Amino acid sequence: MRSRISIGKRKILDFFLQILPFCSSCSCASALSPHTAAVKIFPSILVLSLLLTGCTTVGPDHKSPQMDLPASFSNNGIQWKRTSTPKVYENSRWWRVFGDSTLNELAAATASQNLSLQAASARLREARAMSRSSRTAVLPSLDFNGDVSRRKFIFGQGGNLQINTFSLPLDLAYEVDLWGKVRRQVEGANAREAVAQASFVATQLTLTADTAQTYWALRGLDADRALLVSSIALRKESLALVEARFRAGTVNALDVSRGQTEVANLEAELIGVDRNRSELVNALAVLTGRNAGSFSVAAQAKIPKPPSIPAGMPADLLLRRPDLYAAERTVAAANADIGVAKAAYYPSLSLRLGGGLSALDFERLFRADATIWSLGSSLTYPIIGQNKIKADYDAALARHQAASLDYKQSVLVALREAEDGLTGLDFLGRQEEAQNKAVVAAEKTLDISRKRFEAGLVSFLEVVDAERTLLSTQRQAASVRAQRLAVSVNLIKALGGSW
Repeated sequence: MRSRISIGKRKILDFFLQILPFCSSCSCASALSPHTAAVKIFPSILVLSLLLTGCTTVGPDHKSPQMDLPASFSNNGIQWKRTSTPKVYENSRWWRVFGDSTLNELAAATASQNLSLQAASARLREARAMSRSSRTAVLPSLDFNGDVSRRKFIFGQGGNLQINTFSLPLDLAYEVDLWGKVRRQVEGANAREAVAQASFVATQLTLTADTAQTYWALRGLDADRALLVSSIALRKESLALVEARFRAGTVNALDVSRGQTEVANLEAELIGVDRNRSELVNALAVLTGRNAGSFSVAAQAKIPKPPSIPAGMPADLLLRRPDLYAAERTVAAANADIGVAKAAYYPSLSLRLGGGLSALDFERLFRADATIWSLGSSLTYPIIGQNKIKADYDAALARHQAASLDYKQSVLVALREAEDGLTGLDFLGRQEEAQNKAVVAAEKTLDISRKRFEAGLVSFLEVVDAERTLLSTQRQAASVRAQRLAVSVNLIKALGGSW
């Protein structure tokens, strides 16, 4: 859509361009005192320039990309689009939903001490400063250009002339934003500031989610370790019983060897679990901004139930995701760049007003006749270089299209992650229920096997197999519970930090 200047405003522009050079050099302006001339002429010019500033803003206005997405998760679609500014959970403390005091401490430490997050905070401050800097472009510039110079002229026959100049001028300049170039630049800077803010929140969400994932993996290892320790103790009791029977001559050496093998295997697995736990603790140390090796987390064997997920969550919750908001604001910034590139096709108008003091010696610098002033304007239009302007404009269009497609792709990925989280929790819930039934059955099997072995009906191998099966089902049940907690974290992250 091409922006146009109204006929009335075009006439104002034509009149302004005709009168401005005349005002700066006409006899009536010259007859005025410097202060009076500046006071009478420049305000009227400035008013006209402000009128012209509102003429038009070239380039398209931003519209968020639209997509056909479901009204709610796991249902078929309706039109789904951004109808208002999304609310990003900037200060979310989502980890509290798990009700674990240790996790609360670790996640809070990550949010305040993680070095990557502190770097993201510095980048946010940079973006805010750049945004403030761009907003100053709408204001006139006022510069002081004090100058003291000495020039010496040498003539023939040995004659020479030395001239000193003392100047204390102030220069006021203003570029009239005829085509909205500056307004588009400010619009783009504001959008990029929003991108930096959302990126900081996204980094915080990612790092705290990593902390929670690592913590629940640690809790899963603690539960696994507790099962191994308990199983080793039971196996040693069984081994002592078998060894006593071997000495009594009621069992053979093979049963003793099998018992010793099972104990040694479990002890080896326990060492591996301890190694993995040490690595997870070190990972938590880095996430919380601390030195690995000087950090510890107390073992907790009991794994809590994951928080309940409310049913019927609308799909527009995805718009609260900071990474999606950052992607949408990136589209807005690219759209503003189109306007900036398009404004390069049109002429630029600048106003200048200068005033100050100038004299050939310092004693005369502050006299009334040392006052100087100037008033002028310049109109710049690119004649050569149109190909470059068109190339820059085409590049801006391409960047906007790429940003729009990236945004749409990010939305699809976000929807998939949310669906994976919801379906994963459902599957894991049913899997844990089935696994708990397997644990109950394995416990019953082990009890029967021990009784049969004590009665001399079976060999010790049957007891070993039953113990191995029970331990495997218990460890699997603990693993599924830990996976449910991890998937809960993924779902909260996929929904932007809450639901």
